[in-house]
Amino acid sequence: MPRLASFQMGDEVRITPTSGPGARNSGATTAQDGFEQTFDTVGDLVALRLELVPRRGISARRERGLFTRLMEGGNATRLTFNDPDLMSPQEAGIDVPAHDWERMPSPTWSNGQPWSNGLGWGVTPPTVPVAAVAAVNTDTVTLADEAWGHRLGEGDYLGFFPFSFGLYMVTEVIDPGQYRVWPRLRTALTTEHFATLLPTIVMRPRGRDAVSMSRGTWMTDGSSIELVEVIDPYVRRFFSE
Repeated sequence: MPRLASFQMGDEVRITPTSGPGARNSGATTAQDGFEQTFDTVGDLVALRLELVPRRGISARRERGLFTRLMEGGNATRLTFNDPDLMSPQEAGIDVPAHDWERMPSPTWSNGQPWSNGLGWGVTPPTVPVAAVAAVNTDTVTLADEAWGHRLGEGDYLGFFPFSFGLYMVTEVIDPGQYRVWPRLRTALTTEHFATLLPTIVMRPRGRDAVSMSRGTWMTDGSSIELVEVIDPYVRRFFSE
């Protein structure tokens, strides 16, 4: 049975989406004047090309180990997508001085003490409840008026949990808190689900030429990987941890 690995984003020098909304596959009609009208498809898959920073030592070994473990697409990886253009805490509805997520003051324990390493808890964007049910393969989601739930705009990424792998982009604000997204939902949503700005998606290499590894004199040079989405139902049916 194919297996899942874990891929930690954060050291990419370039993220290139290699897929997008397509008006194809679902069919077309041609009017008498020859003008063709197409229907959008629910089959579009998210695909990304990740170019990575040079590495050496243990991080280089772990990188090549992961690339080999993926077996040219025979296995897949669970990837938490970190948007380099993620909305700021202020945009997300958090009342703090001007900070980004990495520089926000880290909360301590209730007694005011940090962890043993001197650091506080990590700070991540809040999650938002889903406000209305949505069927699988639909493209409209509705979020509660909490935190950033009514603050998304075109181009924002989001995902859902629990038990819902997928990376979605807002393509239209229909009403406050109601959004059209691409791709269409891989799982049905209920009001027991939550939306997150740090979505988790399962992806696999596109094929034999999807991974590029090169080792220079001092460090790796030009490592990259092309990944394509494995949709949620397939993950749960065919993949194991």
